[in-house]
Amino acid sequence: MTPPLRIGFTLMTLAALMHAPLQGADGPPPDLTKGTGVVDRTLTYNLGSTGMRGWIYDRALSYLDSMQGRTTGQSRQILVTHIGDKSPADGVMKVNDVILGIDDQPFTDDARKTLALAIQDSEKDPEKELKKNDAKKEEVKKDTKKGAKKEDKKKTSSGSLVLLRWRAGKTESVELKMRVLGTYSDTAPYNCRKSAKIFEEACAALEKERGMWREISGIAMLATGSPRFLPQVRELAQQIGPPSLKIDISKGMSAWEWGYKGIFLCEYYLLTGDKSVEHAIREIAVSLAMGQSMYGTLGHGISALTADGKLHGSIPPYGPVNEGGLPANMAIILGKRCGVKHPEVEAAVARANGFFGYYINKGAIPYGEHEPWYFHENNGKSAMCAALFGIQPDRIHETQYWTKMCVAAYPNTEIGHTGQGFGYLWRMVGANLGGPLAAAAFFKEMSWHFDLVRRCDGTFTYDGGEQYSAGKTDDNTYYGRSSYNGVSPNACYVLSYAVPLKKLCITGKDMKPVTVGKESKAPAWLSKDEVEDAVAAGRFDLERKEKTARKLAAALGSWSPIVRLWAAEELAKRPEGHSLVPQLIIAAEGSDAQLRLGACEALHKLRAQQALPLYVRLLYHDDRGLRFLAARAIRDLGDAAQPALKEILKAFVETAEPLLPVYFADPLQFAQGQLIGALFNGGLTDALKQADPKLVLSALRIGAKTASTRDRGLMSEFFENRLGVEDIKVLMPDILEAIKTPGPADTMFSNEIRIGCLKALVKYHFQEGMAASVLLAKTQGGHSSEWRTGEIMQLLVSYGSAARETIPGLKELIVELNEQVKRNEFPKDLNPQRTGAVEGAIKAIETAKDHPPLLSASPPPPPPTSKKAKK
Repeated sequence: MTPPLRIGFTLMTLAALMHAPLQGADGPPPDLTKGTGVVDRTLTYNLGSTGMRGWIYDRALSYLDSMQGRTTGQSRQILVTHIGDKSPADGVMKVNDVILGIDDQPFTDDARKTLALAIQDSEKDPEKELKKNDAKKEEVKKDTKKGAKKEDKKKTSSGSLVLLRWRAGKTESVELKMRVLGTYSDTAPYNCRKSAKIFEEACAALEKERGMWREISGIAMLATGSPRFLPQVRELAQQIGPPSLKIDISKGMSAWEWGYKGIFLCEYYLLTGDKSVEHAIREIAVSLAMGQSMYGTLGHGISALTADGKLHGSIPPYGPVNEGGLPANMAIILGKRCGVKHPEVEAAVARANGFFGYYINKGAIPYGEHEPWYFHENNGKSAMCAALFGIQPDRIHETQYWTKMCVAAYPNTEIGHTGQGFGYLWRMVGANLGGPLAAAAFFKEMSWHFDLVRRCDGTFTYDGGEQYSAGKTDDNTYYGRSSYNGVSPNACYVLSYAVPLKKLCITGKDMKPVTVGKESKAPAWLSKDEVEDAVAAGRFDLERKEKTARKLAAALGSWSPIVRLWAAEELAKRPEGHSLVPQLIIAAEGSDAQLRLGACEALHKLRAQQALPLYVRLLYHDDRGLRFLAARAIRDLGDAAQPALKEILKAFVETAEPLLPVYFADPLQFAQGQLIGALFNGGLTDALKQADPKLVLSALRIGAKTASTRDRGLMSEFFENRLGVEDIKVLMPDILEAIKTPGPADTMFSNEIRIGCLKALVKYHFQEGMAASVLLAKTQGGHSSEWRTGEIMQLLVSYGSAARETIPGLKELIVELNEQVKRNEFPKDLNPQRTGAVEGAIKAIETAKDHPPLLSASPPPPPPTSKKAKK
């Protein structure tokens, strides 16, 4: 089963959106008691175990707020849209009631989170809470004698949830009788009675489910270690992993499907020892390894062959999708742990470790082969990375980084392209691989959300849509089924609450505590200080506003690249920030690796022009993350970087590296991409007219061969509009190569530079442009070709009657386009747009009367010599 196509944001898009207002046409929060504003009842939130669903205003004030979990931060009312039969709300609340607050007090903060905390309070055990409160009062008395403030009075509401209800013009407090489940322990979900009760009820719900995404449900069942699930998981293992399994990697192998099947079968084998699935495990692991790209990535499917017919080419358009590629790589690694020995598997593990390891200390995992993501999480990919490295006992450093990212990501779990389902599935898994302290810290921050999506019958819902939208149930009832593309929410939360059991590799099966000095913990587990630092990192975006410039400067040395960014942003807003530039320039080349990165980040945000010589030096630095930051700073300086143009061009040329073999310390050479933007699509572009022509031509050749097609695409306008005839003649081999051979990385954008280079040839009617047009139309790939084919044909038609030599090739193109439909490589309903454009071009060329004069980069052939002249 393959989730719908996704397109991720790059870092540059993030920079544009970070503080952009998002309120949009809906305006401020509506007053639900007056019927004002826009309410979409198709998108609602489960209201915990109350038995209700409701509409809640979810327009964040900015993109940053939406990413940091403040999507409903402006809400102060909840419209009741659903009531479950025999639920606590049944008979007390009605559809169209408006919840205005808790007890007799209106909401003064996020209505959704406030209600979730009130639900938690209502489920507490009265006797235990009484003892706990008595103990707390004694502590308060002692503290009061020392000058501490007295404890705020708070109502005890165990078993009772009092809501401030508005109905038909009348406001009153009403009581819901809630089921008492107890209080989460400080170590929850470890050693916690409430967690155990919730876990048992979710298991019962999962046991009854049928027809959801079976492999993920099977993983959750295995995580329980319960014999009750053994018949189901054994049956599932035999169905998806028969001894006769044969995977044809040439026919649309789904990385999503086989990744999760592989994880399930491997964990099943390691838990049960059932040898009947050994063949299937090998088949899946080797097939996925063979389908991996040269960078260790996968897409919705597997990689294409290289130009010479070998494995591990690029991921075809639409390109890599790390959301699916990470589980597929986990399946390969787990296959190795199950005993699979194969050269392809060994190489694939190394590639996966190299690619995903690159992002350590730089950010989170992006959508595809993109720049680092500048938040702690991106729909569960940080958690998946924690699992990817956590199932490899020798990858301690990597595991610790990604588990810290997971813990810090508690505000980021409710956002994801097409929804947040995989974030919900993996978040506790990732945090738990940092040890019990890390798991408990993350759970404490997110327990409100766990309780908000739990229903009064013990089942869970999935609430989520594009980015941070709310959700719905399939039948539009409170108890109706809901899922993320078939992923069972009950499975997600069974897996979450099962992590303390450590039955699986992905839940820490191999992480056994060892005694080091006075401390007993597994090597990859985070210490108490590390956990506290990670939790603090999650809220730094808010707390930075209250910090002094000195504390912000200290935060530039944080372990978290996200904190370093936020500290730099805030420092740039302070008047005293610019006075720190000399110290920051020194720090950027100092001995502290984290502070170097943070200092460069701050100089970038301060737009410190005096740091320009520093940036040029850093382009040669061994730390490739520092190179990237320096290059990005140069790009954003715009024309202010012109004094260093010659040095920047030289650095661009001198630091370029071959595409193969992939150098995993810097697999995609992101610094080069930033410099391409600066030189050929930014503030330095006009100044290139005065630069050394030979140096510019060398830079153009190198840029046209950079790994990322997105970065290559930044040069399209330059090739199309800024090259003269003589330039094109000199660069013709490079231009034709750029048209012929797409870049290996980020293939979603592969045709942008190809079109730009073709337009350069067509602009001056270079003869080489005709054959190049036909070649591009044949090799452009299916993605978006329904409109791009017409664009290419228009360029070819401009050659008039001179293009008649291409007609045989165009007729062959029509046959190929139709064959792609027969092979299910392109939608049948879109194909007429392509074939129609080619047919129209043929007719136009056949009837054309004009024959524009043609240029050519090739010297004309010598005139024929007569036999008489030879004598």
